[in-house]
Amino acid sequence: MRFPVSVICALLFAQSVPAFAALGAAAGPAPVNGAAQSDSARAKASAARVSSYNGYTVSETVQPSGTTVREYISPANIVFAVSWQGPDMPNLQELLGTYADQYVSAASAPHAVRRAVAIQSDQLVLHSGGHMRSFAGSAYVPSLLPQGVTPNDIR
Repeated sequence: MRFPVSVICALLFAQSVPAFAALGAAAGPAPVNGAAQSDSARAKASAARVSSYNGYTVSETVQPSGTTVREYISPANIVFAVSWQGPDMPNLQELLGTYADQYVSAASAPHAVRRAVAIQSDQLVLHSGGHMRSFAGSAYVPSLLPQGVTPNDIR
């Protein structure tokens, strides 16, 4: 049985759509006209590279700025962690979802000379820092870590 080229192309495209889900939310394709897709940068991000590990999946996209964003997805299809590295900070409001308020509170607190942000609680663990053209960070929800996954697995 032969499939039309258009069907094959549609199936390949459907597999390469970036996940773009917020921390703690269900992973899925990027919304077409949704509010979470407010800026077009996500629409221009490269197709997700998906890797499967023992007990979780990592969806990695490269934003137009060159920043790499990784979403760690549990077998229950929930984003339990995110990480980023690159020349620009990603939109942490979108990436952290309902946990963004905790980040905003921590980031607005007085810090030492460097602008690193660290949150260590039973609800959220976040480390973010860097300087112009070199930012990196990660965040995870401890209660959502799949069995056998450790914080060291989040890079």
